[in-house]
Amino acid sequence: MSTIRITGGRLRGMSIQVLSNEVARYTSSKVRQAIFNMIGDIEGRSVLELFAGSGSFSIEALSRGAASATLVEANRKMTDLIAKNLARTGLNKYCQVIHMDVRYAVPLLFGRKCTYDIIFMDPPYEMGYVMQIMTLLQAHPLFTRDTVTIAEYSCRENDTLSYWEGFENQKTRKYGDTVVTILRNSNLPA
Repeated sequence: MSTIRITGGRLRGMSIQVLSNEVARYTSSKVRQAIFNMIGDIEGRSVLELFAGSGSFSIEALSRGAASATLVEANRKMTDLIAKNLARTGLNKYCQVIHMDVRYAVPLLFGRKCTYDIIFMDPPYEMGYVMQIMTLLQAHPLFTRDTVTIAEYSCRENDTLSYWEGFENQKTRKYGDTVVTILRNSNLPA
């Protein structure tokens, strides 16, 4: 086991556990902090974290004032780790952890009429997941007009998110091998 630190909010400086093997790649503290700086105030917002890994994005969001988080992760070791991290931080009462492949979870959440203020996805790099999930979200919208959708992906992947139909590209930033794109849905009525 290794640890990473929460970079902001009431849990700033607290460490959460991460698996130290090839099961997952974790968003660095620098990139997480940059994402929260880009999206601004998240007080009272609801979060959906796809490909949740250790749950660090949701834990960070809740530390910074988000009201609730739904975390979707297919790997059982990772969902067990998320549960431990949430219990350790006392945030489990604000979270729902779904042990399921994202491609099944999105239609399930849509069927439950769920919507989120922030959707964050950090899938395994260079496997085409970002485009698949964006297509899935268009077919099963879990967003409102004000939802911020954040995709983290490899700089070696085709950056077609800059031109994704129906979404307005707010910002794209590169951090070493990592690219972060922040989108808003531009087709929904105000």
